[in-house]
Amino acid sequence: MVRFAATACTIALAGMAVAAPVKVIFDTDMLTDFDDVGALACLHALADAGECEILATVSSTRGNASVGAVEVINRYYGRPDIPVGAPKGMGVMGPRPGSKSKVDSASPLCKENGGDGGHYKYRKLLADYPGWYRHPDADDAPDANEVYRRVLAAQPDGSVTICSVGFLTNLRRLLETKSDDISPLDGRALVAKKVKLWVAMACQYPAGKEYNSMWDAESSRIALESWPTPIIFSDFQYGRDCFAGRAIAESPADGRNPVRDVFADNIPSREEIRSDSAKWLQRLFGMGGRAAWDETAVLVAVRGIEPYFNMERGTYRMVGTDGANEWAPDAENGPHLRITEKLSKAEVGRIIDELICRRPRNGQ
Repeated sequence: MVRFAATACTIALAGMAVAAPVKVIFDTDMLTDFDDVGALACLHALADAGECEILATVSSTRGNASVGAVEVINRYYGRPDIPVGAPKGMGVMGPRPGSKSKVDSASPLCKENGGDGGHYKYRKLLADYPGWYRHPDADDAPDANEVYRRVLAAQPDGSVTICSVGFLTNLRRLLETKSDDISPLDGRALVAKKVKLWVAMACQYPAGKEYNSMWDAESSRIALESWPTPIIFSDFQYGRDCFAGRAIAESPADGRNPVRDVFADNIPSREEIRSDSAKWLQRLFGMGGRAAWDETAVLVAVRGIEPYFNMERGTYRMVGTDGANEWAPDAENGPHLRITEKLSKAEVGRIIDELICRRPRNGQ
């Protein structure tokens, strides 16, 4: 594991405050949950404001509607040509972790008992927005390795922030790439040369099995142990009670809006929440909407830690072989940071909602 002095990492974080747009590669699973949609909406809103440049939007899952769903949202915001990709040959496949086969696009589109569980929302997005995407099957999208390597090779040294809000499959695969006609550097050397920071929505504090890090546990282990730049975690504990999304779900229909459609279809009503708030809280819904894990990662990736969050230094690592992780505090030399509460989570949720609700500057 590469170690970084506290002062070096502080300097890197301070550099995030400069006015130049943050160059971001967004890596998402778009599989079952839908905070991914809110995160990508936030990213586009920040790009519209000149705060970031979206270099690529890749899926960490395959054999499903994930890439097509990303393309629908990219087109809505007026950026249909952002490079997309998906992993090949490994990682989570189909409609859910543990699936043995890819999604059958001819299977019935049913929210319940349709065989695709939470992935229904993304299949429905493709059905509702025909012509807005190029890759209905993620397996037909370019290899995420090639996308990563081409994008990184073309950028200035130390300029790229990777924001991952899904499985760590692509990051592991990238580290394992060899030199090629894109770059003479292998994957780890290319990352070390071009990447400034990795912001990950992953892992559970102080220990546990978190969705993004557990379902491709071997990739998580390799990526976390071998990554050569600083990593900031927005972990399960932070996002679980930071809610967002109801504002867009309850916004009046004013033209087509795939982001509103996803949130409106999947957030329980205020009446449902009031009737049994404890049940819905256990399911990670609140009056403000859905737990905003992925959106907080985007906020950190583009705007930085201040003034929204405090931070703790240490190391997140995978332990055993069943997807468990643990946090080891190390205030002096820990290579990782995890965000903790500073601004109230309710206020962070309102900031996220404002971004999600912004109309695209040049979109559909």
